[in-house]
Amino acid sequence: MSSSQSGTRVVVTTHKEDGTSVFHSDNMVEPFSPFGPSGSSFAVFDARATVPVNNQEEPKDFQKTLPRVPQTGVTFCITNMAPRHSAPMHRTLSIDYAVVLSGEIILELDGGEEKTLKAGDFLVQQGVNHMWHNRTDQVCKIAFVMVGAEKIKLATGEELEETVFKK
Repeated sequence: MSSSQSGTRVVVTTHKEDGTSVFHSDNMVEPFSPFGPSGSSFAVFDARATVPVNNQEEPKDFQKTLPRVPQTGVTFCITNMAPRHSAPMHRTLSIDYAVVLSGEIILELDGGEEKTLKAGDFLVQQGVNHMWHNRTDQVCKIAFVMVGAEKIKLATGEELEETVFKK
């Protein structure tokens, strides 16, 4: 099984009624491949509708869902970008904190600028219109924490909308 198709172990903690800390679950989260077996895959580990979150809320199952952040919430996920694959230009209404876990990825902005990010590199992405390119022969695994954000407002008053791709 390729690394883009293998599951990710996720351990979740919680509390007993008396306040004692305990493990809630220890499961493998299988990747979701909405673009077919040779395309990129995703795994959403947790998403909350609002921040601050309610740490007593029962964790939900996000199997087979694309990473989307609630407008006032937060999402924790990974993307496995397939070799020789690109994601279309898109903008999310979020601030995204990312770390490249393995491989290499090129981040292209709508102005044409590109930066190469490698394993161990971190990214703070502030709602920009962007594309991802994996120009290598290896899967690139990226972890994201996406936090809902306000729309970008230009000096003209125009607001930049979300432009997400669909499965």
